Amino acid sequence: MGNADSGRGVGTGDQFAIGSVTKSLVSAQMMHLVEAGRLRLDDPVDQYLPAVLNFDTNGATIRQLMGMRSGIPNYWPELEGTLATDRQRVWTTADMLALIPAERTPAGTTFDYSDTNYLLLQHVIEQVTGRTVVKAMRNGGVLDIDGIERLVYQPDERPTAPMALPDAMSPAEWKKGRGYLPSIASATAGPTTGSIATNSLALANWWQALCSGQLISQDSLTTMATFVDEYGLGLFDVADPYAASFGHAGSDIGYVSWAGCLPDSGSVIVALSNRVVDDIGGMPRPLVVAAESDTTTRTTP
Repeated sequence: MGNADSGRGVGTGDQFAIGSVTKSLVSAQMMHLVEAGRLRLDDPVDQYLPAVLNFDTNGATIRQLMGMRSGIPNYWPELEGTLATDRQRVWTTADMLALIPAERTPAGTTFDYSDTNYLLLQHVIEQVTGRTVVKAMRNGGVLDIDGIERLVYQPDERPTAPMALPDAMSPAEWKKGRGYLPSIASATAGPTTGSIATNSLALANWWQALCSGQLISQDSLTTMATFVDEYGLGLFDVADPYAASFGHAGSDIGYVSWAGCLPDSGSVIVALSNRVVDDIGGMPRPLVVAAESDTTTRTTP
């Protein structure tokens, strides 16, 4: 299974950073708010953002943000290179929005994967609910379920031992990142874009709840899993081309992740690593093939 850090092997309880798999959880929370009548997918995002942000949203709708079709450039490439070298920096929304160039493409015309979309959704959730994102999700939202106690929303919540440290580094070195996975810099560089840390079982339990209709309605899940340019609303076919699926993959410094549902077998697959691999999409392939060949399989953490 590999090493959790410089002196210990990985265990089933270890928390990993999951990067952009976080977006699926945020997207599900957005659908939860839609079902509650708190917002509509085709409303302009400007309608739900605090004026203090003073940011050009390009006339994009909530749906276009969730589906990566807003035409707003991605801030992430502008800061990614600093996350490994300045691990103690605390990023703010203002810091990140300041990195985004003024150029826009017309909203709704092209797919362009941009973390900026989900950064803005953080403020939509907070504006609509009057709560922080984690409080909205924990109290009556999509994190208000049993079996996910090891799933934490950073930086509001902290990871706890045992943890699989990034690139299996030494605990002493990891602590220089102020106790987050992989660091406080990554955890604050867009919480709704990729900050969750979890162990495999908690994440599998969450996906099982999503796929079985416990979190949102089947109609909402179908909307999320309707792909345009290979992406839905916080979901895509992560097992393409070897199986039909809907889920998400992610990466962060020292981590890669893959999670999703296999509708043909009714299975949930989660694969987490604290070492970067070249082929994230192929990482869980043996598990997917095994699950698809056994229709009695339901969950494979």
